Amino acid sequence: MTSTHRITDRQDSDSALRLLKAVAVTHSYNQRAQALSFGVSIALAVAGLLTGPGPQYGTAVALVGTIWAAAYKVVMEPWAERYLRIAATLQEMFDADVFGLPWSRVEVGDRIGEDEVSRLSRRFRGDEDRLRGYYLVANAAVPYDLLFCVEQNLAWGSRIRLRFAQMMLGALVLWSAAGVLLTLVTRLTVGQLVIGWFVPSLGLLLLCLGTYRIQMASTRERLRVLRLVRAVIDERSSPVIASPAEVTLFARQVQNALYHMRRVQPRLPTWYFQRYHDEDRSDFQARMRELERRFPQP
Repeated sequence: MTSTHRITDRQDSDSALRLLKAVAVTHSYNQRAQALSFGVSIALAVAGLLTGPGPQYGTAVALVGTIWAAAYKVVMEPWAERYLRIAATLQEMFDADVFGLPWSRVEVGDRIGEDEVSRLSRRFRGDEDRLRGYYLVANAAVPYDLLFCVEQNLAWGSRIRLRFAQMMLGALVLWSAAGVLLTLVTRLTVGQLVIGWFVPSLGLLLLCLGTYRIQMASTRERLRVLRLVRAVIDERSSPVIASPAEVTLFARQVQNALYHMRRVQPRLPTWYFQRYHDEDRSDFQARMRELERRFPQP
């Protein structure tokens, strides 16, 4: 079983940082596809509102929207999914190495070759210092140090995804309310509201709704697994805690669940994660100190 110092040393090693750089690069490719989708959807919505429901320009906007939807489905979506799968595997490689867990070839597949990891990591252009100390590591008795790192994965991810889902839902509600308010002020009919406001922005509204549903599904699944992890941590007589082999098996099962979530649920934009990073880190430091008091190292 890994110790606190081994987790800390491993996550800041050259090989671990190389993996984190590769993860960041592959996620950036996926996020570009998401950003392009939002950008085009917003542009089409604005274009539809500006041109109005006239036959000439309205038809042109509808045609462009249809072509874009087909191009995204055929080209952009498979491209984004490919890099999402690679990023999930790279993140799993990092976690397995840092936590000292066995590789789950059945659940995850083969590890990505070191040559590909090196190629991706060389494209990293961010701040390397932000990658250091990826996990808060509790100076607690084994195996609570490992379980706290696993808990962070679930708790931190569910918290920020819930925020993002609420932001998407808020954007959808505000956009819809703005259309209704405009209709009341200008005395338009319901039909004119639908044709002149909601139809041009339908792609944007569906994108916001889809993002909201995906992130809420991710949040619920993470919270479900989080409850299992916290039950093990908080129950001193848990049979999982009694055996190092059981802890390893339990942590491996949690990692399998996380991997499947990462395969289908894109990472949030870096700017959004960093917006709340310091506040969230402070909250988890409080949890870390609590565990250190409850389960001090012998």
